[in-house]
Amino acid sequence: MSQHPLAHTLTHPLAAVGPIDLAAAAFSLPLFSLIVAVLLVAGGLLLPGLRHRLTGAAARGTTLPAVAERHRPERLAVGIGAIVVIVVYAAENIVRGYLLNLVDVVEWWQYATPLFTAFVCLTVVLALIWTTGSHRPDQPVLPTSRRTWLSFAPRGGLVGAAAACLALLVTTLAAGLASSADDRGRFIYLEIPVPNTQLEPLRPWFYGWAYGLPVLLCLAAVALVTWSALRQNAHRPYLRPETVAAERSMRSRVASGVVAIATAATLLALGGAFRFIGRYGSMSQLTVGSNAESTTYDMVWQYAEFASAARWLAPGLEILAFALLLVAALRMLRRPVVRRQGERAERSSTPETVR
Repeated sequence: MSQHPLAHTLTHPLAAVGPIDLAAAAFSLPLFSLIVAVLLVAGGLLLPGLRHRLTGAAARGTTLPAVAERHRPERLAVGIGAIVVIVVYAAENIVRGYLLNLVDVVEWWQYATPLFTAFVCLTVVLALIWTTGSHRPDQPVLPTSRRTWLSFAPRGGLVGAAAACLALLVTTLAAGLASSADDRGRFIYLEIPVPNTQLEPLRPWFYGWAYGLPVLLCLAAVALVTWSALRQNAHRPYLRPETVAAERSMRSRVASGVVAIATAATLLALGGAFRFIGRYGSMSQLTVGSNAESTTYDMVWQYAEFASAARWLAPGLEILAFALLLVAALRMLRRPVVRRQGERAERSSTPETVR
């Protein structure tokens, strides 16, 4: 079933290909979005003000040696997990697109891979958080307010994650309802009628239930493990009163990385779905006959405008997803500044800091 997106473009004479055609051909490749994201993040690192924001150095401050050591496993797991999502996504794209013959094969894993990879990585993060949180504190800290999974999660990041999740959910459900089954019962077709003719409806491959159901299962798994990681990250006890401020800062960093991975994986799946929908769902005309004698018919699909817009939105979603993963890796893998032994930490005892 798979056909490389550049197959039709490369059949044209090179002289007829303009800059717009070349840009459209380049952005038809998901890995080109990765290149653009790398260039954008690298460019941001060259600007001093933006570099501090990307790496989290501006709000990072210093931390205590015990706090840095306690949160080191999950911090590294989040950073490495962000890189793993990128590597697995790129590897799947290359192997599927260039090395495998997938004619008449439902490649459902293409859209579920980023979500499944994120689920595995976040499960590892959750296990590490649970392990470090099971250690008894040096000195119990009495809480003054109830900590929930929202306590350290970034509000803006959660809004973005919820929006991406809702968009993927609605897109998958709408595409599934619009799809039709083939003779083997696989919901992989989109029936586009040709009005005022005796022609059979056109049935191109489409992002139907055969693709959408695995995506929904993986999306639910990612949402569950993200919630669990944020909850466990908030509920584990502090080491002692003197480390509360430093631990709160470190837990906020970990929570931001967890949300970034979940959001980016969802955006990659959504971008892939948009590409598939836009590739065939935006078809509007059917030409029957040879070049000398041919007849063109208009085809009608009620969501054709959305399909056309989705085709152009897909690269932007992928670029944003890759940028989130790269920034998360930079922030998590950057070694925190450890406070010197002679410096004293302020004891946190107010309701605003001991939570």
